[in-house]
Amino acid sequence: MESYSDKVDRPVSTSIYFLLPSGSISSLHRIPCAETWHFYIGEPLTILELHDDGHFEFTVLGSDLEAGHRPQYTVPPNTWFGSFPTLDISSYSTDGSVLAKAPRREPELHYSLVGCTCAPAFQFEDFELATQAEKLLTVAPKAGPLLEYIIQSN
Repeated sequence: MESYSDKVDRPVSTSIYFLLPSGSISSLHRIPCAETWHFYIGEPLTILELHDDGHFEFTVLGSDLEAGHRPQYTVPPNTWFGSFPTLDISSYSTDGSVLAKAPRREPELHYSLVGCTCAPAFQFEDFELATQAEKLLTVAPKAGPLLEYIIQSN
């Protein structure tokens, strides 16, 4: 009898949890699997997605369901996405052309504890990190301020 492990070349899923303190971001990246984000404790976290047609989607993870927060959210495969502490940004436009940072907050006091589950399993060789805003400006030409913020430059 053939087992499930004989049919796939990787585990079914992987999961992690991590702390994202104020002043930090999860830089824009993409992977070929669905990634479900889970909110645990702390302040809200915004996940942003850049779609192939150039539009952004913003989803706030958090515990205040009445304010529209979601306790979990799944990013589709092959979508550029990243995240930031929601309260680190005082305002932004949905096309990415305007971004205003909030005053600095103490990372020891302001953070989000979140988790991610990937299915099929995450494999680092599938991970693609956005390294230059200029390359993605062809997809979202007005989004310079947002792309510069969410793409970690090294």
